[in-house]
Amino acid sequence: MATKNNKTSTRVKINAGLLILMAIMFGVITFCGVNELAKFRKNLIGISDAPALCFDEELYEKNDGTVIQDTYPCVLNGTEEATSQRDHTMFLYDKINFTATINSYQNDILLVAVGSMMTIASLVGAVVYWNHNR
Repeated sequence: MATKNNKTSTRVKINAGLLILMAIMFGVITFCGVNELAKFRKNLIGISDAPALCFDEELYEKNDGTVIQDTYPCVLNGTEEATSQRDHTMFLYDKINFTATINSYQNDILLVAVGSMMTIASLVGAVVYWNHNR
């Protein structure tokens, strides 16, 4: 009865090991990047009493809800225009904060997508390389 002798060369073992190591590194880098973005989002503090953007609702409905005209920052009750420097600053800070939050989530999605693709590709490459060359 003949037995199959499995002789995997050292070169194949080292290359497959390097591919697996690369997959682990991609996974760790992705994980650390996502954690850093989560820490960044914790520092983005919203303002509940920031002035809002007010506009003429009749003109808005007249334009089928596609164009907003005559907009202005207004205080919480929505009837008076925000005129103080503080109100304008709070309005801009709130909008910039919201934009930074959205950008952070977009970067998070991108990082997870690219990092997981690279991790999976490295693992699959290691398995295929190992099976092909043993």
